Amino acid sequence: MIAALLPATAFADDIPTPEEYAEHVGGDAHVVPPGELTLDGRQQICGQRPTVIDSQLDDYGAAYPGFLILNPRLLAKVSTPVKMWIYAHECGHQFRGPDEETADCFAVQRGRRQGWLDENGLEEICAFISPSKGDSMHFSGSHRCEYMRKCFADPAIR
Repeated sequence: MIAALLPATAFADDIPTPEEYAEHVGGDAHVVPPGELTLDGRQQICGQRPTVIDSQLDDYGAAYPGFLILNPRLLAKVSTPVKMWIYAHECGHQFRGPDEETADCFAVQRGRRQGWLDENGLEEICAFISPSKGDSMHFSGSHRCEYMRKCFADPAIR
């Protein structure tokens, strides 16, 4: 599914810091400083935002304002392009807000610009997301895939 910006209900009205989040969820959750995360040997950067690694997260990734969250247990089950897209999608929430289609578009355009996403990788992402039925935050996977193909093909992105 790939979660959007999570509500901070467990933290009263305050948005938690990455350290507070990791402490709250416990387990193996820990903070990776900005620029120090690698996925399949590739450095991941989302501005100055850290990433919380949380194997108990109920999705592949999520985002709070100011940091990303990834579930390594689930990420281990998907291909490199899908992992990179998930990270870029959550980063898209940091820069573009909670809209899922906007984060999807941000991710595929970033991948195309940075050279880690080609047409084959986009098809892997579509195969990953197409079975999703959709929910209150997400369109169906097939709808999201169709939109991402348009974003990826946009000739203005170089």
